[in-house]
Amino acid sequence: ESAAFYAAGCAACLGLILLSTYVQYNATYFATYVESGVRRITLAEQLRKIPLSFFGNRDLSDLTSTMIADCSSLDQMFSHYVPQLFASVGSTLVIGVCMFACDWRMALAVLWVVPVAVALTAGSKKIQDAFGTKNILNKRAVADCIQEGLETIRDIKACHRQERYLGDLEAKLSAMEGSSIRSELATGVFVCSAQAFLRLGLATTVLTGGALLLAGGLSFLFFLGFLFA
Repeated sequence: ESAAFYAAGCAACLGLILLSTYVQYNATYFATYVESGVRRITLAEQLRKIPLSFFGNRDLSDLTSTMIADCSSLDQMFSHYVPQLFASVGSTLVIGVCMFACDWRMALAVLWVVPVAVALTAGSKKIQDAFGTKNILNKRAVADCIQEGLETIRDIKACHRQERYLGDLEAKLSAMEGSSIRSELATGVFVCSAQAFLRLGLATTVLTGGALLLAGGLSFLFFLGFLFA
């Protein structure tokens, strides 16, 4: 009977794993790109309604590459980052409720760092946005400078302004590299600080669990479960 019980449990677990994998596969490789197709068709419909005079003063290749790059970024975001975010939030809530149902003291020892880390990340949003906006502006300045050089290359050579143009381009490239480094550094500092702060939960879990174990208020198996959580 025990063997049959464990076999049924293993079969049920395998079924749940297969079901979740199937749902994840569809959400990652079908639903996201169906939404991507809808987004691109909607964008094309919006562009179709814009007067032709709007495109007369703009470089069509640059406009097309910009829109395609933005759509690709949105595709990657909604296929990789957003699902992981919702999964992390949902799993944390479920695990938190289960832990509070088992032992509220250990649950507090494990989860008190989560709101602090979230507040640290959310509080740095304005700083990260400022560095990110500066980086985007510098990238746009480099792209505009390159496009201007391609369109006026004959005039630049005729007026012997190659060195001046290249110097201006080099300065903008340096500014773009510096802003990219500062943007990545700002994001890394705050995100890594939040991750390091989350690790304090392990220390409080060990200390609280050890005290409860000595006092007889917690079993060793429950203590291991909270450590895994």
